[in-house]
Amino acid sequence: MYLEMRKHVSKFDYAAFDREADEWPPPNTAEYSAIAQYGPEGFDKFSEFGGIQVTFPVGYWRKANAIHGWFIRECANGVDECQPIYVSREKLVELRNACDEVLRVPANIGNRLENTADENGLLPTQGFFFGSYEMDEWYMNDLERTVEIIDHILSLVPEDDYHYSFIYQASW
Repeated sequence: MYLEMRKHVSKFDYAAFDREADEWPPPNTAEYSAIAQYGPEGFDKFSEFGGIQVTFPVGYWRKANAIHGWFIRECANGVDECQPIYVSREKLVELRNACDEVLRVPANIGNRLENTADENGLLPTQGFFFGSYEMDEWYMNDLERTVEIIDHILSLVPEDDYHYSFIYQASW
């Protein structure tokens, strides 16, 4: 189970371009030029308005079935075909808060843990590849890891930076 952060790097430096005085195309951004050197020469010949998308691995889980189920229900309309799933920053915050809510429940108070997990969409998800369905130490560790992953991601990317997007994908 993987979470990627993707950044769009604009090709052109529009701030340095004077539409009246300069000819098209504008100069390339320094960031684009630094990354483009790793592509084959001329790869961007026909990308007049483009840029480069850089992908960073930012999260990994193994058999965290409750987390997987949450992504499928909340971000993929219930479709689970190991497809790449776009996850908004808002959804990451929502998942982080849901995990935190469940983690605050004392484990020894009757059905409260299960009820809170259910209310937050974090009940264990069934499937042949999903490992344990118990809400045990492993389950709680998955939630803690999820909070840590999302907190880290949110610390890296400013809230108003539209150059970044997030993709979740499981591979079974």
